[in-house]
Amino acid sequence: MALKESCPTFTIPCDFGKRHGITAAWFTEDKISVTAYSNQLLQSVDRRPPNNSPVNVYHLTTNFILDEPILRSLVTECSNVFLNLQIVRNSSPAAAIDYLKISRSYRSAIRACLEKLQDLIASNELRDVEQYRNYVTIFYSVESIWHLVEILIIDASSANAVVPNLLDWVRFHFPTAERLATELLQQGREVDSSDDYWPVVKGLIIQGQINVARALLKLHTNSENVCFEVAEQILQTMPVYSVYGGLSIQKFKSQWQYWSANARSKVDAGILAVEPELEEIIKFVIGDRKTWTEQCNSASCWYEYFPGYLLYTESTCKYYELGTFANNWLSQWISTGGANPSYKYLDKIILSVMENNLPQVLHNIQNICDNKWFVTHLVDLLYHCGQLTLSTGGHVEEEDAEKMFRESLLYDFGCLLMSRNSSLWEAGLDYLEFSSTEGLGAREALLGRIPIKNEKQAMKLINVAKKNDFAGVESEICKVLVKRNLTNKQYGNALEWAIRSRDSFYVTAVANIFLEHYCNHGEIMCEDVIANIGAKMFCSPRLIFLVKYYDFRQFFLERSMAQAAELLVNLLDSKITPSYFWPSLLADTIPLLEHKEPVIPTKETYTILHHLEWDLVPMMEKRKEQLKSCKKPQSGDPDADIDNQALLPKFSSNLLNNCTDDLVKMLRLACARNLARAFIIENTVAD
Repeated sequence: MALKESCPTFTIPCDFGKRHGITAAWFTEDKISVTAYSNQLLQSVDRRPPNNSPVNVYHLTTNFILDEPILRSLVTECSNVFLNLQIVRNSSPAAAIDYLKISRSYRSAIRACLEKLQDLIASNELRDVEQYRNYVTIFYSVESIWHLVEILIIDASSANAVVPNLLDWVRFHFPTAERLATELLQQGREVDSSDDYWPVVKGLIIQGQINVARALLKLHTNSENVCFEVAEQILQTMPVYSVYGGLSIQKFKSQWQYWSANARSKVDAGILAVEPELEEIIKFVIGDRKTWTEQCNSASCWYEYFPGYLLYTESTCKYYELGTFANNWLSQWISTGGANPSYKYLDKIILSVMENNLPQVLHNIQNICDNKWFVTHLVDLLYHCGQLTLSTGGHVEEEDAEKMFRESLLYDFGCLLMSRNSSLWEAGLDYLEFSSTEGLGAREALLGRIPIKNEKQAMKLINVAKKNDFAGVESEICKVLVKRNLTNKQYGNALEWAIRSRDSFYVTAVANIFLEHYCNHGEIMCEDVIANIGAKMFCSPRLIFLVKYYDFRQFFLERSMAQAAELLVNLLDSKITPSYFWPSLLADTIPLLEHKEPVIPTKETYTILHHLEWDLVPMMEKRKEQLKSCKKPQSGDPDADIDNQALLPKFSSNLLNNCTDDLVKMLRLACARNLARAFIIENTVAD
């Protein structure tokens, strides 16, 4: 994490802005809008300078780092931890939850992410290594702060004795001394010949690892000398405070003062002067201020040696006292020159945690460049474990303020995941579900805006929409796929998605394409799709007509003439026949009327004649008049209006355009011949 005071610089490519300056305003919470600005604009319109340059608006926003694959896996893993916590909390509000275990699960995921990032940097396969180093810096800072909050705030048992936990925290984040000590112990005797020996022993003492330091001192070649024996006796008898040790604080302090005075007298007597490094170590243990001050110069940050200093000076420190001791130590560290240039933004946050200033901590961690991943999860965990305390100034109840703050963070983070990255939208849904009433509404709005890459993803989106009863979202997704399949000329898929959308307009438009294709080419597209529509055809009258006409064609091909004739007449009389399909439908009656055995009775034959004279013939005459007057065809038929709104251009050469008087003559002749035969059969009395 960079210093808060250091800001990146951007160049705005605006010529007008270069001459007259720029102005900026917040567009959203994480986006700034910048445009050209001139003081002349505040004056009268007549005095404004002429401007022929375009005035553009530029948006500056933060990078979405969670799109990186390793960080994306972190979001996915931690969203599962988050979701499990919400489910347990909501299902059993009174259940005992191990919040410390949940906190460690979050930190474990962060640590695994850091290891993956470091392995990727070490592989030398990256073009922008500096960017990934920034990721490591960001999430190392996140893990350090979270660990400290965990041991000081989330872990309620640490309030009475914070020093042991602080020592564990420092050992975890500064493991060099412990790692080198392990290597030295494995060497056996004469380890003091290594250049790292005394720095390692000193590091162990500073981190409070007395027993490991004693083990290394025993391996020194001069360990049997008097000075080493005296040092061993001092370290061995050092009192260690424990809340569960059975001693009161006053009694422990009395023991400590007695032990410290005894150890200091031996140091002042010069018993350890023969071994300066050993003498320095004992001075650390007895809390010699001068020795600790000199050691500050070698610290990489102000808090590296602070827990060790507390161990040897104020080992009974409580959390409410920690802020005072931390500021005193920081002043001592600054006096040695440590604050320049080592004092970082992370150090400020660490100090705020030790001062128990949680509102300031939460304010500061929102400035970390992690797209607010850290503050969202930490606030949620603190809220559930009852440690989220905010000062409202008396305007709002603290409990309500805490709830509102948590819900606002969940809302912002959930919207960010759903709007900025299509692969994290499922996690975004979970955060919005537990945010607020607005979050529940945002889920439906944002779900319909997710870019659809393929049908597999579309099915996943539809399943989520069904699960949450978002019928509108499901319909919109289906409509998108209808248009996409039509563009790719995949008409069978388009029809299936149109039916799933349950939108009559889309179903009618796609069915029109199938019917017009038949009018022009004499074949039905995607027969397997139409054959399996079943009861779904009732979502649109046009689809009913398409399916029933397909059934008629099947009867006709199977030579089931009676059934084909009955179905065809029903279609003629159904009032769902599209206007452009009358020529095709009436033309299909000719082979049935001319069949060697009459299959159409007289009543049905009159029906055919009725539609011929009252539907097809007037349509043809109107068409002729329009062609003569060179006007565009107009129709008052509502179906014709839908036909003209089909999603794709109509197929060329509709049969109606080529329909002639010959078809009408053939139909009249076929009807007359069929009537004659039907009359004879129907009026013949059996012998």
